[in-house]
Amino acid sequence: MSNLLVLLLTAVLPALVLLLVFYFSDRYPEPGRVVLATFGLGVLTVIPVAAYVLALQAAFATVSQDPFVLGAMDAFVFAAIPEELCKFLVLALYVRRHSAFDEPMDGLVYGATASLGFAALENVLYVATGGIGLAVVRALTAVPCHAALGALLGYGVARSRFEGRALILALPLPIFLHGLYDFPLLTLRAGGDALGDGVIALLLVLAIAVLVITLIAAARLARRLRGEQALVGRAG
Repeated sequence: MSNLLVLLLTAVLPALVLLLVFYFSDRYPEPGRVVLATFGLGVLTVIPVAAYVLALQAAFATVSQDPFVLGAMDAFVFAAIPEELCKFLVLALYVRRHSAFDEPMDGLVYGATASLGFAALENVLYVATGGIGLAVVRALTAVPCHAALGALLGYGVARSRFEGRALILALPLPIFLHGLYDFPLLTLRAGGDALGDGVIALLLVLAIAVLVITLIAAARLARRLRGEQALVGRAG
């Protein structure tokens, strides 16, 4: 029982820590109940994503066995598109209409929150079979990546609300970065050692590069929007 509790904590704690980081990065913190509701809806997005994957797996069962084709299919069709779309719907149908969503920084907070809700439950499912080692790896890679992608998605939704930009334009960048991050990892899973040491090294470098670029982009965006909040506060 104690081992199970440790596994659950190591699976969920990274998402909760990052949630607090984004929450307190906002100079004007969002209502706790709205943040919790957004996180809960993010958790629930695991259900439609899983249903989508199960429904399509049979249809794509005869796809080429080339590891690069399988990796691209898994990364974009089975991961990036459904996951980012479901998070987008949480933001578009619930958060964007809420009165608490009243400045661009809120997009980052709520976007990361919805994404971390999904990441928390996804992490529990992975760690339940992969153990502590996998929990540590995902705490440093997949969970922060989900948070950063959610922040970028949320910023796109914020631009649609405050700048009149088309709402659907919030989706392409997170989907592209998500798929590009997953592609090398899922290609490695499909091809294994048969890919050769050189190809394996290149794929790992690509995954790390995309992760770093995504984290830096989200961090810089958060810093800029926080600076804008400070300017507005002094002007007021």
